[in-house]
Amino acid sequence: MKPETRRSWVWVAGVAGAALFVAALIWGPWLLEGHHVRDKNGNLASSAGIIITGLRTAVIAIAAGAIAALGLWYTHKNHELSREEQVTDRYVEAIKLLGSENLHERLGGIYSLERIMKDSEKDHATIIEVLAAFIRTPSSDQRQGNLALDDPSDEEGDTDATVPLAVDVSAALTVVGRRPDPDATPIADLRRIDWSNTDLEHANLQHVDLTGADLRGARLKGADLRGSDLTGAHLKGADFQGAHLTGAGLREVDLRGVHLRGVDLTGVDIRGLRLGRVDLTGAQLRGADLTEADLRTAHLRQADFTNAGLSGANLGAVDLTEAVFWRADLRGAHLGMAHLVDADLRAADLRGAQGLTTEQLRLARLYDDTKIPKELKAERSIRERIKECKAESKWREAATRWREEGTRPEPS
Repeated sequence: MKPETRRSWVWVAGVAGAALFVAALIWGPWLLEGHHVRDKNGNLASSAGIIITGLRTAVIAIAAGAIAALGLWYTHKNHELSREEQVTDRYVEAIKLLGSENLHERLGGIYSLERIMKDSEKDHATIIEVLAAFIRTPSSDQRQGNLALDDPSDEEGDTDATVPLAVDVSAALTVVGRRPDPDATPIADLRRIDWSNTDLEHANLQHVDLTGADLRGARLKGADLRGSDLTGAHLKGADFQGAHLTGAGLREVDLRGVHLRGVDLTGVDIRGLRLGRVDLTGAQLRGADLTEADLRTAHLRQADFTNAGLSGANLGAVDLTEAVFWRADLRGAHLGMAHLVDADLRAADLRGAQGLTTEQLRLARLYDDTKIPKELKAERSIRERIKECKAESKWREAATRWREEGTRPEPS
């Protein structure tokens, strides 16, 4: 509707409303209470004036209230429109700054978009899309740096010769990472981005879609990748040491040659993957799904597999020294020649495990709730080992109380 037409309709509605009000004021009381202001003979009662005046006063009060409410609504609507106009103006200015050739102006545009995102909830998705598009578009300096490091003869990648992430791209990533309620807002679309040989140390990449991304030789030490999707990403030679990958998607990923020492992989889904010689020493794999994964050449000393799903996984000849398997599902897992020295098998389910021997279990930490194959649990040496571990556990608990309370434990 054109503004002129809209104004005409407003005037018509105003005149009609005024006429209706006048009619209600004059004849309304008589229609409502006419039978109360006349006697049986049709003459006006002595109280007629009071009744009619009271009703007209009530009509005026109702009309005044309606006008006041309409005024408040109109003020609120104008305020909203004004606020929307301000947000739109700020958004347009931020986009202009984002396309500037000046680095400081681009940074100003990025942080302006962050402020708008905090002030306007309905603009979250749009701003995330804009910043993701900005991140996906590499600057000329960044492209030249990647080309300088591109050595076809180096298939493994050189993590010591990484190009730093552009300052403005790093700022945009930071804003995307600390957006309000990342679980509710759309995931940032960085699919198939080329960050090969890029320094992403301590980068905030939470809830980012990195499907098919090229991260070969990238430095991701301490990076936050919680909830991100790395399905089909190229990670050869990438360094994830100390990174947070809780809940990340790693399906269809080749983790051979990837540095994952000390990485938090809680709850990741890497079913059926071949991990090759990946270094997972001390990694946090609590609740991870490793069903039928091939872990034969992985480094898994001191790894934490609490509540992990390892049914059918191949752990043959793997060094699992001091690994933690509390409540882990190892049913049908291949454990032939695996090193289980001081591996904690509390409440672990080993039923149907293949290649498992008495000699291996005698070196592990066993308890009454460890589900051991019947043919092995019947062994006297296994029952004795369970008793030893129980006594050792009680001694450790007593030693802990001693340190906390100052009471010296007595050896059993």
